[in-house]
Amino acid sequence: MPIGIGAAGSVGIAREAVAGTYVAPEVFIPVRSESLKFLNEVQYTRPIMETPDQIHGVTGPQKVEGDLEFEVLIEPFTYLLYGARMSVVKAGAGPFTYDFTPSAAAEAPNKTLSITVVRNGIVFGYVGCVVGKLELSVDSGILVATASVVGRGEASQPAPATSWLTDLPFDADAYTLTIGGTGVTDADAITWSLDDSAEAVYRLGVAGAAAFVKFGERTVTASMERDFQNSTEYAKFKAATAQALVFKSALDASNFIQITTDAVVMDTYEVNLTSQGDLVRASIDYQGKYDFTNSRVYTISISHDTLNIV
Repeated sequence: MPIGIGAAGSVGIAREAVAGTYVAPEVFIPVRSESLKFLNEVQYTRPIMETPDQIHGVTGPQKVEGDLEFEVLIEPFTYLLYGARMSVVKAGAGPFTYDFTPSAAAEAPNKTLSITVVRNGIVFGYVGCVVGKLELSVDSGILVATASVVGRGEASQPAPATSWLTDLPFDADAYTLTIGGTGVTDADAITWSLDDSAEAVYRLGVAGAAAFVKFGERTVTASMERDFQNSTEYAKFKAATAQALVFKSALDASNFIQITTDAVVMDTYEVNLTSQGDLVRASIDYQGKYDFTNSRVYTISISHDTLNIV
């Protein structure tokens, strides 16, 4: 086989009917990069056998891990969330809406994922995958996500029949941001992240591969930079005031992704003088906390004209 470049590759995802059993892609993601890999923790032994060398190398615990970095399109992003530690409520008949809310489950409450990666014509089929971490940010006006994946195993699979969406990514005109119910127009960067502490778990009787992926403590954070024009938010930082943070990316009224963090507290608030020509700005880090009124930390709401996932 000749040497290939990344441009000829592809990444597809599918929801598994049986956790750990491969399913061909339901949708393909236009990734910027991927770093999925199969890990085999080979165990080396040094019994006393008249030599100081390692004697045996045998198969140890196995798992899959790595990141997918991609420009967010509504359809593949929705499929990906089915593999996260979330519950989903679907409604509507066009536009269809999906509300993803956090779960306390030890395992993925919806579906594990099969992730198919084609590299230089070779097909890698990763199975039993879940999204353990998710980070979204705006990069030069484009909404970009990084999904950190943990999975159970990998095997070569047949080449998938690719089908690419023609949807456009979100652009610089797509965003609205509110904090504490007030619209914010003085921020030029935001990052929202979710970490559900995913970890591969091994059990006797499950040959080599992880038996499942468990979730642990959840952490939700956000960060942004704003023009520093008054001390209103700084006073809320000192008082540890909880506020709702809502970030929306919309193509139009029927096609959007909205992340609502019901209660955030400013963890750090830094404002400094740098140089004569620089604006005075505030760098703010937020921690999400459980909101007893809504019984959740966040909601990811998705609306799409035609996306009807069954």
